[in-house]
Amino acid sequence: MNIAIFLDAVNEFNGPLMFIPGSHKEGTLAAGHDLTTTSYPLWTIDHATITRLVARGGIVAPKGPPGSVIMFHGNLVHGSAPNMSPWNRNIVYLSLCAVSNHIRRFRRPEYIAHRNFAPIRALSDDCLLRNDVTVELPARTAA
Repeated sequence: MNIAIFLDAVNEFNGPLMFIPGSHKEGTLAAGHDLTTTSYPLWTIDHATITRLVARGGIVAPKGPPGSVIMFHGNLVHGSAPNMSPWNRNIVYLSLCAVSNHIRRFRRPEYIAHRNFAPIRALSDDCLLRNDVTVELPARTAA
């Protein structure tokens, strides 16, 4: 599951995230590395597959004010164009998956791609109503 939280307003001009509706129902699609036509070479899908998926489901680009949240399946085909506008488009992404599917080669700084792959622990349904529930927070390192 992926969660996108808009820190800035997202509009049609500042590189919104685009989705191909229903593409997640195809399962895991073959993807490769395109080192010549994209700035993000990981997990690109060939043009014929994109054309077929768009013909069936179209393309949507959710927009909204800061604080808007989008949740989407990891197999949903998605991407974004560069921001060609004068407006920022900062989005925080959370990618939730099996602990066994964690990053093994770190190419981004830790503040972008963290290194803690401990499983999420579920709390009781009434945890917000009780005073005896404690949650251990990750230790902060001194700056």
